[in-house]
This record gives sequence, structure tokens and C-alpha cells, in this order.
Amino acid sequence: MIKLSFTILIAKLIQLVCRLLPHIGGTALPGLISLKLDNRLLFKLVKLNQLESIIITGTNGKTTTSRLLSTILNTDSTPFLHNRTGSNLLRGIASTLINQSSLTGRLSIQLALWEVDEAAAPQAIKQLKPKIVLFTNLFRDQLDRYGEINTVLTNWQTGLKSLPKTSTLIVNLDDPSLNHLASTWPNQLITFGLPKNLSTATSPAHAADALFCPRCLKPLKFTHVFTSHLGHYHCSKCSFKRLQPQITLKSLPSIPSSLPGLHNLYNLLAATAVAQTLNIDNQTINQAIKAYQPAFGRAESFKLGQLPTNILLVKNPAGFNATLETLKDKNHLNSKPLLLILNDLIADGTDVSWIWDVNFELLKKRKIPIIISGFRAHDLALRLKYAGLKSNLIIIKPSIKKALDQLQVQSGSPGYILPTYTSLLQLREILRQKKLIHSTWSD
Repeated sequence: MIKLSFTILIAKLIQLVCRLLPHIGGTALPGLISLKLDNRLLFKLVKLNQLESIIITGTNGKTTTSRLLSTILNTDSTPFLHNRTGSNLLRGIASTLINQSSLTGRLSIQLALWEVDEAAAPQAIKQLKPKIVLFTNLFRDQLDRYGEINTVLTNWQTGLKSLPKTSTLIVNLDDPSLNHLASTWPNQLITFGLPKNLSTATSPAHAADALFCPRCLKPLKFTHVFTSHLGHYHCSKCSFKRLQPQITLKSLPSIPSSLPGLHNLYNLLAATAVAQTLNIDNQTINQAIKAYQPAFGRAESFKLGQLPTNILLVKNPAGFNATLETLKDKNHLNSKPLLLILNDLIADGTDVSWIWDVNFELLKKRKIPIIISGFRAHDLALRLKYAGLKSNLIIIKPSIKKALDQLQVQSGSPGYILPTYTSLLQLREILRQKKLIHSTWSD
């Protein structure tokens, strides 16, 4: 207890310094230091407070699903902790717990909602012993950090071995990898997925990640494809197949217009699955979904001049392709002003070869220019050239500020900005200084 109190005291002092000097940032710094002082800190706090945790992890959709669920919990007047600032490593979780605890480690709230980085999920499961674990999907993302999807899946399977038998696992059955993951979990299981009438496509995109049976490694046969490798499928040799999910569109009380695209239907299903597992009634879920406001960078809108401009985060091939398909379905892909921003910092993944798996060929019919920005703007411009875009339709502005000015000059109708993660933060800081949006973490 003495070590725990000492660790919390040091962390709280660091938090105080970070508040007094906000320009240094460091929302996760107290957690980072505290875990250095005591690597069993999370386990101790969970045990001391009998904390019940919900872990939401996966490649795409973590933030939107977490925000949806937090809106539902707030509407239900259920007290809970949440790493809402987006720091989804163990250090971010530790910082949130320390911020809410007394010097002796006592918490006044017994439920916690954690958005967790996919690489950190096994350790988070081991230390938090969560009540619910939700896996959204599994795609290639930051290969320099995560490795291929088989590596991530193996790590998740290892992590589930430390999950209590009383816990509930929630998975997206439309993802073959998660279907296989679920088949290894012998206890309480909740599944969700989309109906076949939402797609007539039968062939996964060329950049799809899970095309082979996770059991026998023979090719999967798809009857319906929604995005990338998510869809209805069966193995060409063994008995592995997509089963009927428990949570479907019929389970959704409402679908807000603020969340466009099939990929966001998955987020809605995921949040609903968790809420129903917590015995929250459909009327409350419906009310919350209608009131939901997108998280920063996820279908977020601001006015550039007098025209609405939407920010859509893109950080890997699957997410980028889903966004392009959504804009295509709205007939906006080739007719609206568009700014693409590509960075290669550590939080983005330093390997940007993934842009060659994005279906930029969808843009080759554009007749109005695309603005390209970010540290790797020239790499992105080259990719667009090979996708068939004419050179005079590619405007390169490595400076995000200058690119934004160019977008405002060009805009004659509502436009779109598609940034990678760190460029999203840079963009929002520029917009905040212009008083066009609020601070990134103030929502």
C-alpha cells in the first residue's frame, strides 16, 4: 500500500505540473512514470476497487465505437471512467485512473470504458481483467510497429487466455480473423454483423488482408463483401464459415446521419452490442444514438468560409478505401473539393508503402484538382499519378496551412479533408488558431 500511495503521489504531482504548463502536453506522462515505478499499478487499482472494465480494441472504429458507447452510458446516467483523450496505451489508462483516484488508490466509480491500442490489448486484458472485451476488426496497419495481421491475431489469442471465464467477448463475425478468434473462446460470446442485402459485391478488394481460411489456410469464398475482407464467406475446403450474428441491423434503434458509410454501421452495431450486454434498454440506446456527435476527425465538420468542410481520418488501406467508397456512394468523390494529407511520424507508421494498396483509381475521373499535403506529399502525388490522374489536377502543398488556404480558394461547394493521424492533429491546431473549431480534447 505504501508503494501504491507513493506512486500515485508522484503521478499526481506530474499531473499538476502538466496542468500548470499545458504547452508541454503530456496527458499520458503521469501514467508512463507511474508504470515505471510500479508495473503492477493497474492490476492493484483494479483489485482494490473491484473495477469492472470494458475494453474496445481493433484496427479501425475504436474511437467512434467508444464515443458512441460513452454517449449511451451518459444518457443512461451510468457513472464511468473513460480515456476519452484518446491515449489508448497502458500509460493513458494509468493516467485516467490516477486522475480519478485518491492518494490511497480509491475510486468512486466502479465501471471503466477503455479504448485500447491493438498492440497493447493483450497486456490490458491481463492487468485489467475486463468484464467485456470488444474486437472491432483486424486490418493491416503500421506494419513497422504491429507486423502482419497474423501476428496481431496470435497476440490477441494469447491475451484472451488471461481473460476471466465470467467475461463476455464481443466480435464482428464479418471479419474471418475475428470469427476464428471467437471460435477459440469457450465462454460468453456476443457477435454482430451486416446483412447480405447491403452489398452485391462478391470479390474482396485487391488490398484485402484476410483471404485465406484461418484454420486450414485454403482460399475463402465470398458471397457478399462490404469493405475489404469484411463480408459473408466460407472456406473452400473445411467447415469454417461466417455464422449468423446475434446483433444485426434489426437490433439498431436508429441510425444517425452524422455517421455515413457501411463501416460506421459496424461501429453502431458494436456499441449497441456492448450496451445491451450491460442491460441498457433500447429506448436509452436510441436516444443516445440520435444525440451522438462525431469524435474529432471522424466525420467532423467545420465551416471554411461559408461552406461546410468535413474531416475524415484515414490511416490504413482498409479505412482509406472505405472512406473513398463512402464519398463515391454520395456522388462527392469526383465532384467536391478534396485535400489529402499524408504524414509518416511514429504515430502514423513510418512506412507509407500502404498508400499503394489504396484504390486511388476511383479518383481518375476527377475534373477538379486534388490538393496534396503533409511530410510525404510527393509520395502521395506520385501514387495519384500512377492511379491515372493528370498532373495538372494534382496540387502539391506540403505545408498544411498553405494547403488549407488553397482549399478555401478552390472551394465552391462543401469539401473534404482526409488526413492521417498526426496531420489531423496539426490540421486541427491550425483550425483552432483560426477559431474554426474547439480544442482537440475539449469534447
